[in-house]
Amino acid sequence: MGSACRDKDIWTDAETFDPFRPVKSNAAFGAGVHFCVGAPLARLEMQIALPLLFERCPSLEIVEPPRVADLYHFRGLERLVVTAKQSTR
Repeated sequence: MGSACRDKDIWTDAETFDPFRPVKSNAAFGAGVHFCVGAPLARLEMQIALPLLFERCPSLEIVEPPRVADLYHFRGLERLVVTAKQSTR
């Protein structure tokens, strides 16, 4: 589970965060009895939040390499520093 969406046999440059890479089947939320009950909500949140974020901040850029937290068998961002120019709406 700690390597979800980072399988070098499936993803080109698996260690790099790329929200625009092509969609492929993955097991990040598990399956069967291990299926995450929050998975549909998390997917819906990302379908709504990311397009809105990129629309409002089209110049969003990562400023420094992301720092990944190594917590037990979960992986997640500990720090992600970004910058964006003010949008004139």
